Amino acid sequence: MYVIFLIGVRMDPTLVVHSGRKGVVIGLSGFLLPLAMTAAGSSSEAMATERDVSMRPTFLFALATSLSVTSFAVLSPILSELNLLNSDLGRIAMSASMTTDGIAWIIMVVYILAEAFLVSPATSIWAFFSVAVLAVFILFAVRPIALRVIERTPPGKPVEETYVFVFLLIVLLVGLYSDIIGANSFHGALMLGLAIPDGPPLGTALGEKIEAMVSGLILPLYYAMTGLSTDMWRMHWGRLQLIVFLGWVGKLVGVMVSSLYLEIPLRDAVSLSLFMNSKGIVEVITFNFFLTNKLIGKNTFSILICLSVVITAMSVPVAGWLYDPARRYAVYKRRTVQHLKADADLRILACIHDDSHVPGTLAVLEASNATSQTPVSIYLLQLVEIAGRSAPVFIPHKLRRDASRINAPPSTDSDRIINAFFQHELRHPEGAVAVYPFTTISPYSSMHDEVCRLAVEKRTSLIILHYHKRHMLAGGMRASVGLRVVNRKVLEVAPCSVAVFVDRNAGSVGLSTFIPGPLQDQSTSSRRSNGGYAASSPGFRAAVAALFFGGGDDREALAYAARMARHPGVTVGVMRFLPARRIKDDPTDRRIDNRAIEEVKALASRSRNMKVKEELVGDMERIVQVLRGLDEAGYDLVLVGMRHRWYPVMPANGLSEWSECPELGVIGDLLASSDFDTPYSVLIMKQQDQGGLNAAVPGAQDVWHGNDGDATGAVAPPRTMSTGPGSSRFKQ
Repeated sequence: MYVIFLIGVRMDPTLVVHSGRKGVVIGLSGFLLPLAMTAAGSSSEAMATERDVSMRPTFLFALATSLSVTSFAVLSPILSELNLLNSDLGRIAMSASMTTDGIAWIIMVVYILAEAFLVSPATSIWAFFSVAVLAVFILFAVRPIALRVIERTPPGKPVEETYVFVFLLIVLLVGLYSDIIGANSFHGALMLGLAIPDGPPLGTALGEKIEAMVSGLILPLYYAMTGLSTDMWRMHWGRLQLIVFLGWVGKLVGVMVSSLYLEIPLRDAVSLSLFMNSKGIVEVITFNFFLTNKLIGKNTFSILICLSVVITAMSVPVAGWLYDPARRYAVYKRRTVQHLKADADLRILACIHDDSHVPGTLAVLEASNATSQTPVSIYLLQLVEIAGRSAPVFIPHKLRRDASRINAPPSTDSDRIINAFFQHELRHPEGAVAVYPFTTISPYSSMHDEVCRLAVEKRTSLIILHYHKRHMLAGGMRASVGLRVVNRKVLEVAPCSVAVFVDRNAGSVGLSTFIPGPLQDQSTSSRRSNGGYAASSPGFRAAVAALFFGGGDDREALAYAARMARHPGVTVGVMRFLPARRIKDDPTDRRIDNRAIEEVKALASRSRNMKVKEELVGDMERIVQVLRGLDEAGYDLVLVGMRHRWYPVMPANGLSEWSECPELGVIGDLLASSDFDTPYSVLIMKQQDQGGLNAAVPGAQDVWHGNDGDATGAVAPPRTMSTGPGSSRFKQ
């Protein structure tokens, strides 16, 4: 009962409406066809050979219904375990299962009334009144109390223990009442859970208090008791196995036909139909209810339980093997900074986890040279770990960009982050910057699906991720395991180029560092002038270094640095590392690299903001020496490619033993390392691979055995890109 209550709390009934007609059509076809087939096969005449099954027509219809339903409570944990909650298929499956749940709920009420009518019409009226009283109590008593508790809980604060205790007590009372009126106790618990808003603070608090006890102790005991009631040795083959098979085939055909009609690919349609055939906790509870009320005997109960286990054990692994969400992210057109036309709109997907990521991201975006001739579109995606919900939530924000809206006190952290980016947009001439904010609330294990899906839909050329380790003001670093999971998976399947930003100032500066003050009403009109940075970002200064070892990733970093060099407040120094004469490199790569460098030299000859320098190196020791010298040169930001597998000076076999984050590449891992205490920030870039087939990122499949927390260690004094006038060095 508590398990079903928690599932109800985490369900979002509006998911059916938001998902469109696909989920509804697939849910209906995947329910009605197997219901018709199982109902025809389980008629009283056909079931005459089954001695321990009630022959009442109402029960036989209820049995057919239970074999045709796909419950949200069953499908959600399966998709979560396979990291498919955020995938397109996962969203359709959850919407379809919620549709069938709604139908099953109506059939349950009709079943209770029909059973009562067999006793007497007066009993049927009393049963209807009893169910109505339960619904009224939950909707007009419990839900208003839950909403009031949420209103009285300050943002970011936990719900008081007393309220949690009261709601857990109400679960018991509702379950008792459901049993008294003749309904299954889990139906009342599910209705109660649906009435409580999902997510923090109340839904999260209820889950945190009882999930460990329920999932770790009570639920395994319940399954053990179900196993003790199952007698595999006394089962006999008969009509029942055929009915279960008809239900399986009916759902398979019904879901596949409707999926193909809705233009879902065949392979995905097969996978979806197999997922919809999954059985789980709801079926176990239903069959136990039938057994307890003596509607079926132990033989029938054992057959139903065993067939449910077999169907799920066969369907789920095959469905997971057939469906690969990464296929949808395969983009065969070049979506990189290097291959972008000079006057094309640069589309950047900036992923933000919290406030500390905002200043550095805004500084990088400002350095990207957003003008009316070279516009920048920023797709802001806030990454929020799911809490108190079963289904992920994707929110496209539609907020006003005027100064009065932005200057108003933000009500949430999300508003504060969005307002900071809208301020960045308003400080530029009209048409130079466009901000489109989104929020994803999902598990870290599947959050990369949202990132890549948005990148495909918006045709972005670059995804900016933040390094999972954060430099703290008091010294040391804080690591987030979840963010590293997201970063590694995005690097594997991204449909465009990716940059991992190592911000040395995260945690030590506030949002006001980049944004000098609140916007005035006249800011809206000033952005419409034709002036350049004098009207948008006066005083922005940044010194950028681009390290070029060779290869596609370094060419991507070089192209991004060349774009930054067009900003009047940005100076760019390109440093090319050449192998010593005794070392042979790949001639094909060298020709492509030489062509890229020649283009940059031509640009540098026409610009005062860009210089090119070459360094002759023969080993890693010399490379490290040059990298440490960048601090003395006063650079604010260093750009470097991620993969240098063909660079002869850096053999991977000698460096993998001490790499902290091998997925960042040899140089990227070195610059991001806590042992490399340089004060400049680093942008580590990976260029989109051709043909939509991403080459393996070194270390992307490695398992990192770490915990979130602090790691003490001395760091250099915090510095940041300066926004004050006349400064091109670090700001202490």
